[in-house]
Amino acid sequence: MKKYIHLIYQQTQKLFEACLPSLCLLCHLPSKNSLVCEYCHEAILTERSYCLRCGCGLSHTQPFCGECLQHHFEFTQLHAVASYQSPFPELIKQLKYNNHLLYADLLGQLLANSILQRYNQAQLQEIDYLIPVPLHKKKHRKRGFNQAQLISEALSKHLPVEITQTTLTRSKLTNAQEGLTRHQRTLNLKHAFSLTEERKVELKGKHIVLIDDVVTTGATINSLCQVLLAADVKRIDVWCICRTELQ
Repeated sequence: MKKYIHLIYQQTQKLFEACLPSLCLLCHLPSKNSLVCEYCHEAILTERSYCLRCGCGLSHTQPFCGECLQHHFEFTQLHAVASYQSPFPELIKQLKYNNHLLYADLLGQLLANSILQRYNQAQLQEIDYLIPVPLHKKKHRKRGFNQAQLISEALSKHLPVEITQTTLTRSKLTNAQEGLTRHQRTLNLKHAFSLTEERKVELKGKHIVLIDDVVTTGATINSLCQVLLAADVKRIDVWCICRTELQ
């Protein structure tokens, strides 16, 4: 019952927000029927130097970073809209913790625009499915939604790629990752995700893109990739809103 009440709440909030005056969600000035005005859009989608594999920001232009030389990532490449810097942490928190679902549409739109700056149409058409990083059912029930799922749904409106109905299950309720070392994060996520035999067959030979809001060390993504690669997925890319910088 609570699930349906929350669903009605989400739809009501979206309808309410759609009826509001068209103001930029960032500067709150008129935005010409867009979620963000042209000025803010150009200001936050600036060019950044980043590693072509793991997406970490770089202080100078070079193809790859030292992180990729020290640590093995299971994915082929990661693309992030930005580093973990303003205004993105605020936008993500408004979505995840304040239930402002319209911010998922904004983040999905920004991610789509950023993707179109890096990928051409031929590359996008090679992708079979988008897969949101799953939440454990208890956390999903408590929050009422999966932010990665909402961002994926918004993203798919702007790109010729569909979201798979394949369910990757977060079968282990892990401790919070924040504050853990890379090794601790890896242990925390051991056997955290699973995929049914039927779904493994469905994904065999496919080009998959995992969608998440923030990627920190990549431990969660690596754990997911291991499950997908065991199902003989051909290639895995990662798209996210923010990629934290190297320390």
